[in-house]
Amino acid sequence: MIKKSIALCMLSLALSCQSSLAASVENQGQTSSVTLDLQKSDMKVEYQIFDPLYNDRDEKALKQITRYNTIEINKQGIGYGNRDKPLRIVSPYMRKNGHGEIKLTNPVNIPSYRTRADKNKASDKEFKAFLEKNKGKSYDLYTARTKEEIKESIEAFFKPIELIEYPINNPKDYKLVATIPGFPKQIPSFAKNIHLHSNPPFLQGGSYVQLAFGGTPDQLKPYIDEAKTDSKVVISKSDLSNVYVKNYVDSNMEYADTLKTLLPTSIVVVKKTTVPMGKYVQNLVDNPIEKSVDEIYELENQVLTEFNKIKIDGESSDAKYKRYIETRKRVEAERDILKPKQMDTVGLDKKGYPIYTESENRKLQKQYLHRLSFNEDSVKLPDDYVIYLFDFGGNWNHPYALGAAVSPEKNYIIYFCQRG
Repeated sequence: MIKKSIALCMLSLALSCQSSLAASVENQGQTSSVTLDLQKSDMKVEYQIFDPLYNDRDEKALKQITRYNTIEINKQGIGYGNRDKPLRIVSPYMRKNGHGEIKLTNPVNIPSYRTRADKNKASDKEFKAFLEKNKGKSYDLYTARTKEEIKESIEAFFKPIELIEYPINNPKDYKLVATIPGFPKQIPSFAKNIHLHSNPPFLQGGSYVQLAFGGTPDQLKPYIDEAKTDSKVVISKSDLSNVYVKNYVDSNMEYADTLKTLLPTSIVVVKKTTVPMGKYVQNLVDNPIEKSVDEIYELENQVLTEFNKIKIDGESSDAKYKRYIETRKRVEAERDILKPKQMDTVGLDKKGYPIYTESENRKLQKQYLHRLSFNEDSVKLPDDYVIYLFDFGGNWNHPYALGAAVSPEKNYIIYFCQRG
């Protein structure tokens, strides 16, 4: 009887423990689920990185960020500042998604570097290869150029200016745009509401290339899928200010930039009217290229005549170059004295540029540019667009971003490449 009572007690205890254990497991599961939900809720559900070895919550790097931190929070050593959302850190050297087939867009095989030293080493190697490839093709200061060569150099210098003032933005001219990684190989036949823009870098100015078009979600799905395959980061535009960029593993994050700083904030909208050609035509009249060619040809030959009067055995390349520059400055000063005095035009009304009708303007563009270039405007990129980032880097002064932005309805896509 006693044995039977003990057995019943042990069975009851076992059942009680099993019930408690089950409840505990259930509660742990609920707690784990809640924790995961809380971790996800701080960023929009679109946020994704694809490198399994990359830590986008690197506390050491986050604590270095001071631009938006408060003194009180810094004293605690947290370093997050008074943000509504925890910060994230992403880097150009992260692995891209890579899962999927690429057919419709240009391949994105851009090398990435974990340290600045690696980047500098690769840049030096690339520069040496460029010099070797172009050996003997550079302009020799000490040899007279023909007028044809001078004309070619002038046209090459002013070509970027022409492309800035008269950008390539006619969809029919997409083949004239340089091949950009991740961009479509061609504009699809179903595309509507197309907005193309391309301008090259010039001197200290940056470049910007954009291809935007719409379609049904089913039509755009293959393009969005390929964009995700090429992406290192997928993120809602509204979350860009909460994600900081660490360009290299050894970068100091104290004054790091956010993704929002590096990405374009607006998109180019192409209008139906063409860019006025009045200024272009007037410049041709006022500054004919033939006149410039003749002046440069005469100047260079006069400089070389004076320069070659002196021969110095064993003269170093640096000394020879310095002597050439000094000779050129002296000859230019002498020529300027002989030039007729220009009339002081201060206070005189500036001559206006010719004004043409739209039909005349298009005819002139085809005559001189051999294409059409349209007026443009810009509109803010909506916050609910999803950004697929193929590559990024630089800083606020020289930003770089390559990727695509997709509307929430997935019926419009904007490819962009910005280099500051």
